[in-house]
Amino acid sequence: MEDLSIFKMNDQRKILKDHVLEIVENINQFATHLAKSDSERQKLKNEIIANVEQIHKNYVPHMPRHSTPLTEEKPPVKGILTPFLGENVISAKDIPKLEEWPKLCGEGE
Repeated sequence: MEDLSIFKMNDQRKILKDHVLEIVENINQFATHLAKSDSERQKLKNEIIANVEQIHKNYVPHMPRHSTPLTEEKPPVKGILTPFLGENVISAKDIPKLEEWPKLCGEGE
């Protein structure tokens, strides 16, 4: 029975890892879309890296070592994307898709 719980835990971690990878990719595309120059793009990417490190610091120590739901309360994450996304970004569905960005940035209205 113990072996099955290990598989369940590994499945939860894989799902979480997939969500994180999708979020990071969307954030990188978002920073590239917002940047007007190479130096601005680099500055945004550095801020994103700092935010990802902060998320890692806040969440990884709280990751369960046994099988539990992934819906536990987490502290709010604040960063450069907070005005666009709100304070609790936990899944890729919370990141706007590329085609929504011009509207969110006030372009094309």
